[in-house]
Amino acid sequence: MRKKPVQQRARMLVDSLIDAAGEVVARDGLEALTTVRVAARAGVSVGSLYQYFDNKNMLVAALMDRVNGDLIAAVDQVAAQHVGDDPQRFARALLEAAFAVFETRQGLARELMRHWHRLDIARGLHRFEQRMLDLLRAYALAHLREHPVDPSPARAFILINSVVFTLLRYLSEPSPLMFQRAELIDELAAMAARLISAPR
Repeated sequence: MRKKPVQQRARMLVDSLIDAAGEVVARDGLEALTTVRVAARAGVSVGSLYQYFDNKNMLVAALMDRVNGDLIAAVDQVAAQHVGDDPQRFARALLEAAFAVFETRQGLARELMRHWHRLDIARGLHRFEQRMLDLLRAYALAHLREHPVDPSPARAFILINSVVFTLLRYLSEPSPLMFQRAELIDELAAMAARLISAPR
């Protein structure tokens, strides 16, 4: 973002611009995103947009931040509700929460994920990795006796990135695959349970 909005009116303007960008991407696709279209949809001048966003890439970055924030918030909420579950049920709950986020905002998240290889996802991915590491450590502490968990950094890194890039690939496919979403969640949850379960 070119500059951070300080006053409430400025924050409302920035929010409306990001909303408008999301609507354009969800309805017409990422290729259709332009600063002119976003400004028109938000009902402001292009000059007002350029006070905060230099170009459409900055708008896309703001959209990615918003989706990432939604994803982290959803995962946090579900993790708190399911912290008492066994590892496989815990992983399943987190995966279902992630898919719920991907399916909101009229397909915005799915359209962004479809183009993940062209977007700068490093900052958002790092933020998500750190949050998932925190959640895995909290889960491990809650299950020291009944479901021992190995939250070592190497295992956590492999698990988080395996899940993230599998989901990115799944969501970026233009046509349905040979299996359903439920099967993907089953397999990922089983893999997660095996990977984080400590040897007895």
